Amino acid sequence: MKDLGVVDLDTGFAPCPYARKAFKDSKLKVVECFSRQDLWEKVSVESKSFDPQYSVIICAEEDPSQTYDEVEAGCIAMNEWFALNKMDVWLLAFQRWNFTMIFVQKLSELDDASQTLEKMGYYESYEPDDYLNLILYRRERRHKDAGC
Repeated sequence: MKDLGVVDLDTGFAPCPYARKAFKDSKLKVVECFSRQDLWEKVSVESKSFDPQYSVIICAEEDPSQTYDEVEAGCIAMNEWFALNKMDVWLLAFQRWNFTMIFVQKLSELDDASQTLEKMGYYESYEPDDYLNLILYRRERRHKDAGC
């Protein structure tokens, strides 16, 4: 595996090099959220009217009001809806004890970047089920339903 940066000890993965570049190039937007309802409303607004000047939009809530499983389930449901409605949007959930983040990205750009990372060996440390459920499922949805 090529050196992709320092491995995060909590997750066991290197931070995504595309995230670092998006931040450096001012292609990252952070939207502060204040409650569960506010989080999902802002995720919906940002998803519906995705601003192409950004590579990623992060909707963040301090002191999470829901568990990671609840956030992940919401993202999965919305991703299904996006795919069925041929929207080029994808959500990813991330949570630590003191904050929740939902990443809003273009599915096509996310999958293209994922394929590049795959060639670099980025996913070699993933468990096979995680790789199948996270990376390959997203790629399948892109080509089957979203038409991106």
